[in-house]
Amino acid sequence: MADPAPETHEIPLREEGAQPDMRPTSPWMEHATTTEIPAVKNIFEQPAFGQPARRWNLDDHQRTIWRAALAWLIAAMLGAGIGSYAMYQALGGTSVSGSVRVVSAPPSTSNGPVPDNQAAAVAKQVLPSIVEIDVSGPSAQGLGSGIIYTANGYIITNDHVIAGADTIQVNLATGQKLSARVVGTAISAGVDIAVLKVNATGLPAATFGTTQRLLVGDTAVAIGSPFGLQATVTAGVISALHRDLRQFGIPFSDAIQTDAPINPGNSGGALADSTGHVVGVNQAIVGGDTGGNVGVGFAIPVEWVLRVANQLIHGGHAQLAFLGIAGDNLPGAKGAHVNTVAPGGPAERAGIKPDDVIITLDGKVIDSMNALIEYLLQKNVGDHISVGLLRSGNRMTIDVTLAARPAPTG
Repeated sequence: MADPAPETHEIPLREEGAQPDMRPTSPWMEHATTTEIPAVKNIFEQPAFGQPARRWNLDDHQRTIWRAALAWLIAAMLGAGIGSYAMYQALGGTSVSGSVRVVSAPPSTSNGPVPDNQAAAVAKQVLPSIVEIDVSGPSAQGLGSGIIYTANGYIITNDHVIAGADTIQVNLATGQKLSARVVGTAISAGVDIAVLKVNATGLPAATFGTTQRLLVGDTAVAIGSPFGLQATVTAGVISALHRDLRQFGIPFSDAIQTDAPINPGNSGGALADSTGHVVGVNQAIVGGDTGGNVGVGFAIPVEWVLRVANQLIHGGHAQLAFLGIAGDNLPGAKGAHVNTVAPGGPAERAGIKPDDVIITLDGKVIDSMNALIEYLLQKNVGDHISVGLLRSGNRMTIDVTLAARPAPTG
């Protein structure tokens, strides 16, 4: 008998606009050569996770420039995918298996003092629901993290963690090791999320929250398996919301930014709030010259995660409606401010422009970008919506037909 699927929660769409022309270093490598190389010898030969290793053909002058710029370049996607073994070597690792293993560190049961940022209390609540994911393919191994979604064995992770894997093993916090299969991936819908299934029941499912009440400066706790160090907990704050990652070559414009230290191997793990609710899935970092954390990490908001996860579980594929804007909340302003408009997208075709402020959707008051996202994630491809906006102080209404969210290119 098939396992029952979890209850569907209808949740909203966050938008993105045009992708700037910058050298990407993400699972969707663009503008890179396709020259195959047998092994990674230095940081310039670092592969994208889940993709074959590729070389950037740089001369000595260019190589010097890029080394100087590594402190702000994206180091890599944080999970492992099949490319992580080579990345671990590039970061100075010497492990033969490609993972530094700490055997299932269980959550602390101590009743000792709790830090004023509540990280210990959050860790105690969330750690049992976080897994390490080991993957292997024809020529390499890798690792990442995952979050137990349901007690009957559905697990959420990043697509780039499992892309290209032949075998997937999930290591629970208890030390139990389970084989997993891929239920589906949302990468074609532009979201770096995949759902796995293990044959188990009674698993400790995480509690998922919302980003709607998050404020910049709120406590953020990241939990995962950086460099294969299972059950690692780090803490920081929410540094920004609705962050556009296209400047780093990652086609996603609604990320949570945090300074909670996250590193390669954290991909697919949890970003939790101070109440122990999962509010995001860790995805990427901007790294230093070792590819490690420099205080700028990104997570996919939980609203996106649950929307596509439920679609994958119920139908095996994900599809999101697309308006084609990226924006933010303006301090003291009521409405969703449009920063950019995707060329050729539904918003541009309908006449929406940068610096417009959207104040209603189908007559419903929109007082923030959060509210716009919540509304759009409930809509379907092909739906018609009426957008009320302010432009240079003038109020106007524009009708838009939502399209399918485009897949990443490259």
